Amino acid sequence: MRFGIICKPSEESYRVAEKVYRMLDDVMPEKKFAEWMNEEGYEIEEIGSKADMIVVVGGDGTVLLTLHYTDKPVLPINTGRVGFLAELEGWEAEDGIKRILDGDYEIEKRIKLKVLLNGERLPDASNEVAMHILNIGKLLMMKLYVNDSLTENIYGDGLIVATPTGSTSYALSVGGPIVDPSLNVFVVAPMAPFRHISSPIVMPSDKMLKVEVNKDTKVAIDGMAIYDMSPEDTIEIGISEKTANFVKIKDNFYARLYRKLSFRSQALEEDGD
Repeated sequence: MRFGIICKPSEESYRVAEKVYRMLDDVMPEKKFAEWMNEEGYEIEEIGSKADMIVVVGGDGTVLLTLHYTDKPVLPINTGRVGFLAELEGWEAEDGIKRILDGDYEIEKRIKLKVLLNGERLPDASNEVAMHILNIGKLLMMKLYVNDSLTENIYGDGLIVATPTGSTSYALSVGGPIVDPSLNVFVVAPMAPFRHISSPIVMPSDKMLKVEVNKDTKVAIDGMAIYDMSPEDTIEIGISEKTANFVKIKDNFYARLYRKLSFRSQALEEDGD
């Protein structure tokens, strides 16, 4: 099996990644990380196409960046802050790689979003598509269609359409629900809706969504790819034929929720109560 290694550019990430690199025989390190080791490196696009499995060392942003270039299985190792997408923490990396080499792992497939702006396909979203008014402080009116049926007029700062993977990210911060990543659903979450008239919606992923806006809007895919949208434009969002594939070794979603998001429980434990 050929492995790729993609890193957040930080000393801590590079040190964890070097331990992983030394354990593997056939491995393609990303260029900046390779330069740090004085080794030959590869572009992310080449790693995404040629590696069989990609070890991602960093935070959730590094994982999402990698998923924009590949549908190969990724093993996220956290050296960031929250690292909700991570399967392993940095100190677990070597034991995790041993289990991978022993074949002790599974692949979990998660849905991605297909995004069309005026019929032109944009990059798929693993986390979310966020639409935010360009002129901050103004009210944006959005028409949401589901399978060409007008479903809601939404007034507010914008709108997020998230995958279950993205339900614990931006969508959660605007009041959206946490969704088990094994479910094939979308979360539609308004941003700061006027008078709280609009509420988040969870719907099956076989629906096709269409959004129209009345003012100039920015469209962000996973917080990385940014596009302009005007009142003359239409954006369509549905399920992609591609998936985000995660290597699973030991973790489960609900244990991760407890560790990463149970701030009150963590505080009580640290206080000794």
